[in-house]
Order: sequence, then C-alpha cells, then structure tokens
Amino acid sequence: AMPASNAPAPRPWLMLSLALLCQVAVSLVVQGVPTLAPFLQDDLGLTRAQVGMFNSALMGGSLVAMFAAGWVVDVKGERAALVWGNVVVGVFCMTVIGTHTFVTALIALFFAGIGGAFPTPAGSKTVMAWFPIHQRGMAMGVRQTGIPLGGALAAATLPFIAHAAGWRMAVVVGGLACFASAALCQWRYRAPDIVQRATAVNQPLSRFRDFATREVVLLGAAGGLATLGQFTLVTYLALYLKETQDIAVTTSASLLVLAQIAGASGRVLWGVASDRLFGHRRRPALLLPVTLSALGALALGWLPHGTPFWVIALLVTSHAFCALGWHGNWIALVAEVAGPERQGRTVGVAMSLMYPCIIVFPPLFGFLVDKSHSWPGAWTGLAVVLLLAAALIRLVDERSVAQRN
Repeated sequence: AMPASNAPAPRPWLMLSLALLCQVAVSLVVQGVPTLAPFLQDDLGLTRAQVGMFNSALMGGSLVAMFAAGWVVDVKGERAALVWGNVVVGVFCMTVIGTHTFVTALIALFFAGIGGAFPTPAGSKTVMAWFPIHQRGMAMGVRQTGIPLGGALAAATLPFIAHAAGWRMAVVVGGLACFASAALCQWRYRAPDIVQRATAVNQPLSRFRDFATREVVLLGAAGGLATLGQFTLVTYLALYLKETQDIAVTTSASLLVLAQIAGASGRVLWGVASDRLFGHRRRPALLLPVTLSALGALALGWLPHGTPFWVIALLVTSHAFCALGWHGNWIALVAEVAGPERQGRTVGVAMSLMYPCIIVFPPLFGFLVDKSHSWPGAWTGLAVVLLLAAALIRLVDERSVAQRN
C-alpha cells in the first residue's frame, strides 16, 4: 500500500475520519442496544439471559458476514464496504418498528448485525493503506475509538429517547445515523492513488483456512475472550448497579458515557504506547490492559452495597480504560500479520474466531446470575476469562510480524 508520506498531508486523516464516522454510526446501534436492556426487559418481559441474546443476535449477524466483508474490502475496496455495511444496518434498524415479540426483534437485529461486520475490516484497511508502521498504533487506536465513542453517544442519548418514545424509536435513530454516514462516505472517501488489491481468482472467498495461521488463531481466540470485558460492562452495568446499589437507570447511563469515553481514550493512548514506548510492538500493549481489566472486573464485582457513587465511577472508568482500550493494537497486529493484499480477509478471519465468544458469553453471564443469584461470582468468572486471554496473547510470536513489516 502507498505510504502516507507520499500523499497530501490532510488526506490520510480525512480518510481515517470518514472510516471513523462510519464505525461510530454502526456502534451507535451495536453498542446502543445493550444500553436499552432495562427497556427491552420491561417491554418484552425478558429474563437477564434473554436480554444478553440481543447482543448475541447482533454479533451473530456480524459473524456470518465477517469473512465476506473482508473479501469485499480486499477486492472491491474500503469505500464499498463502508457504504453498504452502514446502509444494511440502517435498513434493518428501520424494520424494528414492526417488531412486537422477542423473536422478531432478535431477527431484525441479526440482519442489522450483518451490516455491522463491514466497518472494522474496511477501517483497518484504511489505516494500513494510508499510514506508515510507526504511526499505525496511534492511527488504529483513533479508528477504534469509533466503537466506544458510538457507545458513549448511545448511552448519552438512546436511553432518554427510549424513555420518551420507546426503545424501538431509539434503534431507528441509530439507523438514521448509519444512513447519514454512508452518504458522506460515498461522497468523500477515496482510496490511495496506489493500492494493492487482491483478486478473487487467486484467493477465492471459500479459502478461509488459508488465512487462519497460528498467530491469527491465537489472536482471534484471545480477542474473543478479552472482548467480554467490554460487552459484559455495556450489557449488564445498568442492571447490576440497579439491583446491587439501587442506582437509577438514567444515572447508570451517565456512567456508561464515562466508561465509553475512557475506553476511547484508552484505545488512543495504548496505541501511542505501542508506537512510542514499545517500539511499535503491539503485544506488550495488548498484555498490559487485558491483565489490568481482569483486576477491574474483580473490583467491580465485589462492591459492597452502599459504595459511594464517586468510587463506583472511578472503578468503572479505570476498568473501561483497559477493558475497551486494547482493541486498536489487536487490530493493528492482526493486519500486520496479514500483509497488504490480505488484510481485509485476515481481519475478517480473526474476528470470525472472536465473535462466537461474544455471542455465547454475555447471555451465559446473565444466565449465571439468574441461576446463582450471585453477581460477584459472575464477575469473578469474567476475571478468569480475561486472564486466559492474556495467556493466549503471550503465545503470539511477534517476531514474524516484524519480518513482514
């Protein structure tokens, strides 16, 4: 791919901004639906495990489309993937208006999740195409802030829209944001003047196994386990604080905003640490936040009743800084493993390995609370899972990545 130094200075950051905007819009939906958990539970009469299944529906849709999304990025280009991914999410958000049962709502969100598969490989390809290796940690961290920023925007707005007009209208607002970002990206996004594209003939869509190397499998599994810190926090924080600390849902929404902002800051700062402190090595900047997030899960899970609100806010934001902050370096490392012609599909493979964990474990977390009536036990189990993710990251051989880049 063309080095960023050969392009007019503003263009790399403009392209990154457009990719970021598309991710923010999709994350407004994907991260926003879990923030609506109390409204979904009350309207549809759901258990905690069923609430977690809405997240699973979104992730399940993304899972089935992830490798195809990577193929579109490699063969058709980033703009096509960014535009049509957001359009698909927008269309199926509109269909939520006609859903009145748990099953129909799950189906609508599953198909919205298909569109949600496209922004991550497309945005990752944007960074790899426009930025040199010594800037990729920071640039990828900035791009990955789209997920927590979308989540922060969702937490700041969607619960209040749901309170005023119902959770369905809140989802529709997210869909309208996806349409707007798709239109802007279609208008302004351009690929570098010189960019390497793969061909469907040489590397067909069906050859998933060709991209599932040892490092990709390890990173995919580790990412799947580590992401549980993020999705558990977003899905269950409001319910957890409501039931254990008697904190209102609207107040919890403000904590989710803080958590998402802390996560976005973490993605940038851990990326800068990767570039500056660790000599653009990604593995150390993955290990540290994932390990710290395990400690944060333990601290949150064992809060005594009546803990001062400022203590809870401090724990939530510090945990989110690590639990959400590692993802930019993870994507950068996966893309660097791939090489320029295979980045879209390699990221797609890694995320296909990641998503089954995201689909299964959030409902399982809720199921454990339902059956055991013990929030601390579930949070402790999450901490163990996060430590296992750190152990898998340690097995990644980053020397092979350095030779490729």
